[in-house]
Amino acid sequence: MITIHEKNSIRFDSLGLGALLPSLCCVTEELNGLYELELEHPYDERGKWEKIEKERIIFASTPSGKQPFRIYYVNPSLDGIKVNARHIFYDLLDNVCLSVNATGTPQAALDAITSALAYTVPFTLSTTITGTGTVTADKANPVTALLDSGDDATSFIKAFGGEILRDGFSVTMKTSIGSDRGVAIRYGKNLVGLEITEDISDVATRILPIGKDGLQGSYVDSPYISNYAHPKIYVMEDSQLATIEQLEYAAQTLLDGGADLPKVNIKVDFQMLSKTVEYANYAILEEVFLGDVVTVTNGKMNFSKKAKVISYAWDCLLERYNEVELGDFVADLTTSVTSGEKSLATALGASTEVKQILNLISGNITITSNTLYICMDNADYTLTTKLFRWGTGGLQFSSTGVNGTWNTIIDANGNLAT
Repeated sequence: MITIHEKNSIRFDSLGLGALLPSLCCVTEELNGLYELELEHPYDERGKWEKIEKERIIFASTPSGKQPFRIYYVNPSLDGIKVNARHIFYDLLDNVCLSVNATGTPQAALDAITSALAYTVPFTLSTTITGTGTVTADKANPVTALLDSGDDATSFIKAFGGEILRDGFSVTMKTSIGSDRGVAIRYGKNLVGLEITEDISDVATRILPIGKDGLQGSYVDSPYISNYAHPKIYVMEDSQLATIEQLEYAAQTLLDGGADLPKVNIKVDFQMLSKTVEYANYAILEEVFLGDVVTVTNGKMNFSKKAKVISYAWDCLLERYNEVELGDFVADLTTSVTSGEKSLATALGASTEVKQILNLISGNITITSNTLYICMDNADYTLTTKLFRWGTGGLQFSSTGVNGTWNTIIDANGNLAT
């Protein structure tokens, strides 16, 4: 049931002004992006259409339950009324943060944004993200303070990364709003209702690593190098890598993280796809949610990679997806952290996971052939006193240097040490 409510409503546990009988009602949501509803309503004899006015709130179904949408555009025609409505979250567009300059935890930054509002709102801003960072805003609306991802932005998302979960007047910033539910799909050709794009412009199948003082390692080749017409060479420069072993390990890590695979985008139109015999192969995508991770496999090129549900279109009347879109996804935070200066800068702009680990690390990072060291009191891991190390023994800590006594925090099987 789709209901409409007065513009000042904050609870939707009743019928409000009554139920609507639209001929079309669809919700579209993008990851960290727009969240809108489109509705078409005929001129019914019972006069339900007369309740449709700007700023009133439509309460309709989404994949994660019913949500409120405020009408901002009304277009009457001879056949009926068409309206567009934004999720109630976008009420924050009308407010302004007079001045925010917050350094500290993610929750402290959200509290600072709330305190800086020109007038109080019924929203609660919370987060499950950890770490420290700085958020600034000067006479910017709260949506910008939260989600602006521009190059010069100093927003929450730029400081801490994360994905936004919008549930009524509750706004939660999370490291990821989805999960990997084990969903996998295989594709090898375009089908009716399945639009697939692959972009190989940034693919690298041969890495040339260059480190400190111009130190050059050997080429490191991808197992997929023969899938392409010729080797695609990428020069990876990292002035912190001082040995051939470190250089080649970092290059291999780049390839292990998918640098040798094309960017993949898949749009699934369920209405069109349902007309094909291959529909059953993709019907499982009807069970995923925004932010979920899906494994996509190209049988012809013999590779698999992770993609994320980055948008959907939802039919509120039939309560099912019309469309789901999967986009390229940076899955391995260790790859991004260790893959060199240029790749690290790219990863920081795209990967929530990378932001989270860097916010937790206040020391210096050094990588050897099979160990990652986090040094707390000296840039050189061989000279530092306090340091952590990730390796075959799990996560360990020493307060007596690299040759001192190591205490295990997490063992190699992922279990907390007792």
